[in-house]
Amino acid sequence: MGIKQRLLRYWTYFRRGHSVYLIFTITFLNFIVIQYRLLIQYIPFLQQCFPQMATFVVAFFLIYFPTSTLIGWIDYKRGAVPVDQAIAVLANPFFKDLSKAIIYLAEGKNEEAVKTMKKWT
Repeated sequence: MGIKQRLLRYWTYFRRGHSVYLIFTITFLNFIVIQYRLLIQYIPFLQQCFPQMATFVVAFFLIYFPTSTLIGWIDYKRGAVPVDQAIAVLANPFFKDLSKAIIYLAEGKNEEAVKTMKKWT
């Protein structure tokens, strides 16, 4: 593996770790702090329910995680995810070629299948 490929691989790993894990965690914690500061501290009833931020964080997690998990499950099973994936497959040239190659194999056209997929190796 050349240095350019190695650097690009590390760049990909960095972006994934940064955007999916670190920034997600930071923005999630930021969201909790902002909600507590702007919502709980200025509404007397809510301030009585959540006198400390730790109480709010526990209640927030107990409500937010199951709710967001349920919404995510519904989206994956019956929502936009299956449609998004179908569109992504249609737009992906690899999957277009793979589909053609499978059809060629089903028709007994092995050489055409190999020729179609050869560029991906």
